[in-house]
Amino acid sequence: MKMKKIIHVDMDCFFAQVEMRDNPSLKNVPLAVGGLPGTRGVLCTSNYIARKFGVKSAMPTDYALKLCPNLIVIYPNFRKYSEASEIINSIFARYSNLVESVSMDEAYLDVSDTYNATAMAFEIKQEIFERTGLTASVGVAPNKFLAKIASDWKKPNGLFVITPANVDNFIKVLPVKMIPGIGPKGNEILQSLKILTCDDLRKIPQEILNNFFGKFGNDLRLFSMGIDEREVQGFWERKSLSVETTFTKDICEENILQLELQELYQELTSRLQSHFDDEGLKTIKKIFIKVKFNDFTKTSCEETLGSDLTSAWELSINSEKFHRLLSHCLQKKGNAVRLIGLGVRFKNSEDDCPIQLSLLPFCA
Repeated sequence: MKMKKIIHVDMDCFFAQVEMRDNPSLKNVPLAVGGLPGTRGVLCTSNYIARKFGVKSAMPTDYALKLCPNLIVIYPNFRKYSEASEIINSIFARYSNLVESVSMDEAYLDVSDTYNATAMAFEIKQEIFERTGLTASVGVAPNKFLAKIASDWKKPNGLFVITPANVDNFIKVLPVKMIPGIGPKGNEILQSLKILTCDDLRKIPQEILNNFFGKFGNDLRLFSMGIDEREVQGFWERKSLSVETTFTKDICEENILQLELQELYQELTSRLQSHFDDEGLKTIKKIFIKVKFNDFTKTSCEETLGSDLTSAWELSINSEKFHRLLSHCLQKKGNAVRLIGLGVRFKNSEDDCPIQLSLLPFCA
């Protein structure tokens, strides 16, 4: 079987880097991009100077300023970021016809047909910098999981290669907290089980991992052995679409929240119609609501529709279901509400053709 060669490209603090490129005076100061102070917004990203103070993405802006009082916060300019992203993606297309864009600043390239993937990765880094003035961290490895780990290994502006011969030695000592999908809670569970490295992870019975992590427990077992059979997907299938709003003041009254929900619902149907116009009709199979309370705890509810919907208009006659889901979420906790969001989940190819996972990696 032919060994795969996967390149993972991750732009360094992308939004912040674009701002520093366009305004050099920002290069040596703590900088973040996101919601402005006093608006209860959150950060999209921060530069590496700010990260030394503990400032990171998805953090409330006002809290970030407590950690770093000299932090400069810039409201995002998505037009600039999209323009840079388009250039970067055009570079990827020159090197591979199998490119999976994960986001505006991250992508996988399957370059299995090339003789020297490392040299190609270096060329991609150089061309990105020459054409955009931006740096990227790049990983090269035999699969997507390892390539992503490799791109994080020498950030920022790094290039790291995991060869097939080095996979086992590298993965055995890899801290489990570096596995994508392991967040703070997951790492806390693993530490309680005395699992610190992937070598430790290999020794834990599969049923224990499944008890704590569900289906992800199977992925953890494979990752701990350096195995990842996922293909680079040149076609990305949208699985959901949602909108949300953060209130300037916490709201306690359900009737006011229901009015806010109605406005947000109008935005959702508008975005849905635009999505259908651009990409064609998709089938809506579920609707969902999420709520964040003033203590930053979250809850969500979703409902599978009795019949699949194929238009924004059909969704409109189900609007009362969103209101019912919101009431159900609010009953879970009596706190004031900071944020509400709502959205839909689309029927996708996996629903029609479910994937049977292989058990061979677990056989003796």
